[in-house]
Amino acid sequence: MEIIAQMMGILEESNTLLEAEILFEELFRQKAEECFQECMERLDKKCIQSYKDQGYEIDSVRKRTMQFTFGTVEFSRRRVRKKGENSLIPLDKFLQLSPRSRNSPLVEMKAAQMASDGVYRKAADAINLLTNFSLSHSAIHSITQRVGQKVQEWTEQKPLSDGTGMKKKRKVPVLFIEGDGLLLTRRKGKERAELHRVQIHEGVAKKGKRPVLVHSLMFESTKSSQEAFRRASAWIEATYNLRNTVIISNSDGGSGYEKDKFDSIIGKCARHEHFRDAYHVNQKIKQRLSFDKEMSYQMISAVREWDYTQVCAVIAQANNRIQDNYRRAEYEIELTKLLSYLDRNWDSLKKLHLRHLSLRKGIGVCESNHRPYSYRMKRQGRGFGQKGAGNLAAIISARKNGLFLQALTETIPAFKQEIIPEFKGIIRTLLKKYKTKKSIGVIEGGIGKYCASSHALGQLAKALK
Repeated sequence: MEIIAQMMGILEESNTLLEAEILFEELFRQKAEECFQECMERLDKKCIQSYKDQGYEIDSVRKRTMQFTFGTVEFSRRRVRKKGENSLIPLDKFLQLSPRSRNSPLVEMKAAQMASDGVYRKAADAINLLTNFSLSHSAIHSITQRVGQKVQEWTEQKPLSDGTGMKKKRKVPVLFIEGDGLLLTRRKGKERAELHRVQIHEGVAKKGKRPVLVHSLMFESTKSSQEAFRRASAWIEATYNLRNTVIISNSDGGSGYEKDKFDSIIGKCARHEHFRDAYHVNQKIKQRLSFDKEMSYQMISAVREWDYTQVCAVIAQANNRIQDNYRRAEYEIELTKLLSYLDRNWDSLKKLHLRHLSLRKGIGVCESNHRPYSYRMKRQGRGFGQKGAGNLAAIISARKNGLFLQALTETIPAFKQEIIPEFKGIIRTLLKKYKTKKSIGVIEGGIGKYCASSHALGQLAKALK
């Protein structure tokens, strides 16, 4: 093959493998571009034929340059027109290419993925270094916002279009639902955005030595916790039959994450057990008893054992241990607030092992799963407005849920795997292998001796023997 010969020539002429690999990269890029151009030329010729049959005429030949993952390609396609109809470019229509779009769907998908892991400038550097195409940080920002908006729309619409019957919905013994908020860095001139999150999963399993969540799904919103709960509710309704399911919910009890918010998205279930997040409870205890650390540790132990008598005893003992008479009134107010907080949330402070549940773990994961968002969207000079943060967070959630590709293929026309039937027919025609007739070989024959040898026909028969 020609390309093998060229590769052999490069290896013979190169002093190092590094030098050869650089030339290989350029060679493969050129070959990919040539093949793609030839492919587009054949498709274009086939596409316009169906329009010619409908009375269209070729108006002009237009060139278009697009970036693909294998390189930047310029290809030509024909524009056709018909009296009384708008002119169009059949190839662009069949490929569903967006007007004035310079990047292929896969380029945009990879750019958005890179941007969800690091800042736009670093994403641009990585793309320019490791791929055959290049993008500026501003272009990556625009792509990310556009893709993120489409992912949000898909997240909203997908459960509404799901026609799964009740019998086919998942039936699980336990479903965990958690909610929490994450404050993002303030952007100059804009209000500080907050990321509201709701996460569901079916429990914890071991993958090797590492615990992983079973069928975990994350939902987010920068508008309100109500919207995050609404998105989670739609997916729960479309996915699960909860009539025989025990619901375990957990939150820090902040505004928008009270027990009734979880009740509103569950519907009918076998049982609902709500928990107050232990980390935030312990932080509250340490804050109110900051003047007496020894008593704070005893209070944490009393709450863990769910012993209200012991809680009251610790409050009384901490009150007696106050030695600073100048701040006594202030400390007594702190103790009153702590006791009031524990009273309000007492039912939610009961631990798993005390509720006669077979579970021992599975709650408290929402806080630790802030990391994919906080690492990307907080500090290091990063600032986000509400809309921009929502679009980026939507991409992160879709990737963590394993639904990013599905969201793109079902939302953005250029990403759709389903190509229109007419175009499929053209592809099949181009790839069709015509059947060849089986050869029957040389047909033997002869001239019959039905005349005298002296006759001309007899002489010809004699010469052909």
